[in-house]
Formats: sequence, structure tokens, C-alpha cells
Amino acid sequence: MPISSMQRVSIVAHRRKEAEILALLQDLGVLEIAVEEGFAFEGEKPPVATEEVERTLSEIRYCLDFLERYRRDKPSFLESFFPKPLEVTKEEFLQCCFNHSPVYRACASLEEQLNGIRTTLNRLMAHLEFLSRFEHLPIPLENLGETRYTRSILLEIPLEKKAHLESKLRERGLLWFCETFPSWGRNVVVFLVAHRDFLPHLEEVLQEIGATPVVLPQAFEGTPKEASERIRVRMEELAREREKLLEKAALYARFERDLKLAHDYYASLLERRRKEQEILHTRETVVISGWVRAEDMEKLEQSLKALGNEWVLFARDPQPGESVPIDLRNGSWTKNFEVLTRLYGLPNYWELDPTPFLAPFFFLFFGICLGDVIYGLILALLGFLAPGFLKVPDGTRRFFHMLGWGGVASILVGMGTGSWLGDTFDHLPKALSAVTSFKRSLTVIDPITNPLPMLIFSLLLGLVQVLVGLFVSFVKEWRRRNYASAIMDQLGWFAFLLAIVVYIGSTQFALLKPFALPFLVGTALFLVATQGRQKKNPVMKVLSGILSLYGVISYLGDVLSYSRLFALGLSSSIIAILARTLGVLFGSSPYIGWLIGLLVALLFNVFNLVMSSLGAFVHSARLQYVEFFTKFYENGGKEFQPFSYRTKYVKVQ
Repeated sequence: MPISSMQRVSIVAHRRKEAEILALLQDLGVLEIAVEEGFAFEGEKPPVATEEVERTLSEIRYCLDFLERYRRDKPSFLESFFPKPLEVTKEEFLQCCFNHSPVYRACASLEEQLNGIRTTLNRLMAHLEFLSRFEHLPIPLENLGETRYTRSILLEIPLEKKAHLESKLRERGLLWFCETFPSWGRNVVVFLVAHRDFLPHLEEVLQEIGATPVVLPQAFEGTPKEASERIRVRMEELAREREKLLEKAALYARFERDLKLAHDYYASLLERRRKEQEILHTRETVVISGWVRAEDMEKLEQSLKALGNEWVLFARDPQPGESVPIDLRNGSWTKNFEVLTRLYGLPNYWELDPTPFLAPFFFLFFGICLGDVIYGLILALLGFLAPGFLKVPDGTRRFFHMLGWGGVASILVGMGTGSWLGDTFDHLPKALSAVTSFKRSLTVIDPITNPLPMLIFSLLLGLVQVLVGLFVSFVKEWRRRNYASAIMDQLGWFAFLLAIVVYIGSTQFALLKPFALPFLVGTALFLVATQGRQKKNPVMKVLSGILSLYGVISYLGDVLSYSRLFALGLSSSIIAILARTLGVLFGSSPYIGWLIGLLVALLFNVFNLVMSSLGAFVHSARLQYVEFFTKFYENGGKEFQPFSYRTKYVKVQ
């Protein structure tokens, strides 16, 4: 059975055995702790302290983030996506005693100093940008402001407003003086000194012309040019200081391994503390409830026996309506395609796992969409070899293997359609004519010159998958003992669609002619008689049954969706042919034309491989989700997550 059988278990033990049992369960990793609904004891529940562990874990995460930001030896592109786990023994993991506090305080202090320098540099940069507008001003900035008898201001106004400003000032008196200096663009800087008695008139004039005095962000000494030079000197000093702090921060990378080990240790400890909150207590006993795979029951019992006899284990099968966790259990080949099921959503416990049904179809669909021997070979090598070099988690490894099998399918389809980098192998030198002959001997369908057979093959595959979806739905309803729905709906439509195929096939195969039409009429009458069974009026029953035959249009639309397989495979081959054509075109140039042509062909083929692989994955998955799953599948399950060591950086051996 693709979905593992689960058992609801309850372990009743003496309270003094609680710590030992929890440690054992975390080590075994077979029990998902979950309190049974409606099951509770009245009694004092000991408090579970998690605040200290959460604080410690937060500080360790801060240290790791700090090291990631300021490390000098940045990881490679691949390592950033697929970091290698630290392999440690269980004893080393459980005996972790690294004191992170000095590292945390040092990192926090360095971060504070670096942030202070960063803030100061940003402020000085803003001041430098401000002063650059007045770099031609020869007047010390400390002279701006008020004295006993005068007030000095700076104005930055368009050149055409300068004469208007002076005219307005003359109209109101002569207790002022101004001088003009260049600025950015069409603006000018006006240095204006006015007597205190003239200030009311000055404010009126400024309002009339829409000018506002320049406000300095802080007090500066000397001319703008001198102040800017002092700022640059200060910024250089801060930059040197920052570089020293960065070098010091990089030295703490030597604690990275200890921090990662401590992170996972405290993460597992926090997981244990939180699970302790889901344990029921009485004055003398504890009850640990949860879910276990049926195949792990014996392992659990034998392990508990090693702790003594102060425990009792109760087990039962899941009851209808219970929320049972899901553990998919497929064969080694099918398991690679579980990623597709997980992307859509896991089935509930009472459903069928669709993975065994979608795996062969996705394999074929991906191969048709990519459909090239060389592209498939590259993808297969990448999918099967990359996980070994990168040491990725199991889920990522299965995804790579799924792509690898898609590459294998592409090789098979490419052989049958004669696509080896498009038609590149048809233009090999005469010395390699044997390779070209071998390639042509394998070709069954050439979709470039005769596309119709490939289109028909794609549609037939779609029809087969739709029929499989209906048959799986029939089996599911039959298992649920919904016999009427299984026979009248799922099996009825399955037979009717099959009858249509047989009738169409009878035009080509004489063997089918004697029973094709009776089969079609009989299945159609069956649908007419059963699809309106919910209606009470006999006339409406017949009319509803007749109208239900219109549903064949929906199935026809589903089958036509599979034409995308043919279209994507054809486009992949055509772009490969275009790459070869452009390579030959550029390669005809003199001198280094061959190199340019080779680069152009290579770039086009890499682009085609990436985009065609992406399209093959997306559209093949889309056909599973939209055309196949809608016939029978119901998701909504939650994954089985047994209580174990939760690690992010460490792999416990």
C-alpha cells in the first residue's frame, strides 16, 4: 500500500520514566506525539520551561547570521543553494557543551560598532552631497546667522529670479548687501546680509518670489570646500576603522562549526520541551499519545522493554474521521516522483496515493516535451550525478533523480523522433556517416516532416490518462462501498469513452466493426438511464440523462490539452535546428568565424535546454494536476513528522 498503515498508540508510564522515554522516542524517531482529541486527565501539569532555550537558540542564530554577513570566504554558487551538512556522531551531538555567550557578546559589540560607523558614514555622505552644491562659495559657513546688527543667509534660486530679488529689495530700502556665486544647473547661490531693521521687509520679499533660506544640516567651519575636505578625511578614518572591525569579525568564523552544532542541539532540545507540553500527566503517571507506522510497532515495543517494565503500550487502528498523518511509501523508482504529489498536496489517509499512477505518465510526458537525445543525456547526467557531489537532502536528491529520469525519457523519445541536437547529426562530416546512419535507423516518427503521427500519439496518451483517472475513481468509490456511484458514474463514463475510441478505431480495423456500434449505443443508453437518477419526475430523468451526454465535450477538451506535448517537443527540436543554422551562418565568417559560430550555437542550445526543461516540467505537471487529479484525487493530508532530532546544519550518523 503506497500510504503506510498507521497506529494510534498511547504509552502509560510512571512519571520518573518520562525523561528516559522521551529521550528514547527522540532517538528512535518513530512516534509523532499528538494528544488524542477528547482525551485529558485532570491533574497538576508540571511547567515546561522553554524561554531559556528559545533565548539561547535566538542568540546562536544571531551569531550564525553575523558570520554569514561578515565572512571573507564566501561559499560558491552551488554551496549557497546546497550547503554540505556537518557529519557528527550521536555521542558528539548529544554531549554538545559549547558556550556561545562570549561569541555572542563579541559579535553584538562588533555589530554595534559597525552599525555606528555605517550610520556616521551615511550622515557624512549626505553632508558631503549637500556641501557640493556650494563648493564655489568662498565665505566661511560659520559667518551665516545673526549678529548684533545683521543677519546673513544663503539663497539657492534660479538665475532669472536674481534680478527680480534685487529689484524687490531696493524698493524697500538699502539696508542689505548680496553677492552671487555659481551653483548646480541654472541655479545660483546668493549670499545676502541684511540689517536687523530690514528683516521684516526681507521676509516679505522672500515670500513674494517663493525663496527659502538654505538651512545647514549642522554647524560647519570654514568654506564649503574646506568643510568637505575635513569630511573626506573623517570618512577615510572611519573606513580604515571599519576595515579593522571587519577583519576582526571574520576571525569569528572559526566558531562556525561549534555554533552550528549548538544550534541543532538546542533546536532538538526545544523540540523536546515543546513535545513535553503535549504529554498528559496524573499524580503518578504520564501518558504519551501519538501515531506510529504499523511496521515500526515491534521496534517501539522492543526498545521500551529495555527501559524496564514500568510502562504499558496501547494501540489501535485509526477511526473514520480522524486526522491521521501521511507517510508515503513507494518503490525506489516511483519515490522520485513524490515531489509532484507534495507540490499539489498530500492525500488524506483514506485516499489513494496518486504517485504510482502519475509517475509513468510524467516520465513519458517530460520525455516528449524535451524530446532530444543530447539534451536528455545532459539532463540525465546532471540529475543522477549532481546529488552525489552536492550531498543534498533526500527531498532534493529525489527531485534531481526525477529530472534525471526525465532526461532518460527524453533520450528514448529523441531516438524515436530523430532529434539529436535537432538535425545536427544529419550534417556530420562524411567520416562520421556511420553515426548519422545509426541515428536514422532508430527514427520511427519525424515530427518535423510529418507531425500528424506525433500529434495523434500525444492525444492517445492523454486519452489513456483520462481513462486511467476514471478507472482509479471507480476503484476508490468501490472501496468506499459507494457501489451505485462507482458503476453508474465512473465506470459508465469509462465505458462510454472507451466505446467512442473503439467506434473511431473500427473505421481502420475491420475486427472492431461488428461490436463497435452496439457497444457505443449500449453505453450511451446506460448513461441516459442512470445520470438523471436523482430526479423524481420520469421525464426529467430521461432529459437529464440525455443532456449528460454533453459532458463528453469536457472530456474532449481534456484530451485536446495533451496536444501541448507535441507542440513543446516540436519547438524544442526547431530551436535546436535554429541554433545549428545560426552557428553555420556565423561560422562562415573569415578568421575566427568558426569560434563565433561555435559560441552562438552553444549559447542557443544552452538556452533551449534550460527553457525546454522548464517547460517540460511545468506543462507535464500541469497535465497531472488539472487533467488527471481532478478525476479522482482529494488532497488535505498532513505529513507524518515523528519526534526526532530536528537538525538544519548537522547530519547525525
